[in-house]
Amino acid sequence: MKKKFLFSILFSMLIYSIEANESLPVDVVSDSMQWDDENRIAFAIGNAEAIQGEKKLSADKLIVHLDKKKSNNEVILIEAIGNVIFETKEEIASGEKAKYDLVENNIIIQDNVKLEKNDNIMVGQLLEMDLETGVSEIKSKEENDRVKARFSSNKEIKDNE
Repeated sequence: MKKKFLFSILFSMLIYSIEANESLPVDVVSDSMQWDDENRIAFAIGNAEAIQGEKKLSADKLIVHLDKKKSNNEVILIEAIGNVIFETKEEIASGEKAKYDLVENNIIIQDNVKLEKNDNIMVGQLLEMDLETGVSEIKSKEENDRVKARFSSNKEIKDNE
């Protein structure tokens, strides 16, 4: 039997994720939350945020998938829908939807994507970030479309100081 609970007040949920080298909790906060016990999925709705260490994923809605095979509340995937922003210590990426795979340690962000790092900006329709290696790839969805990048030199920054 499917159990669902809807909490209409601000609710914070602490769940654990096991990464390759370390265990860090994933804090999920939103205006309301639903829990599907049978499928082990949490729905964070309205001003939703998931924070794990120095990584933060925010969106209008987050769908948090826990490993069905384990009872230790391991987060394996977070889907983000609407006004997506993903922040690390060095980068900020945005788009309309995303899938953050905590097992593979990567995130794919789609639709009107923008990646900012050290005053450099890349724009396209599809962004794949490997959080293990630090390699990011931005693509267009259509064959004729192109991606754009703006690189700011450190000289400009130093000259203005």
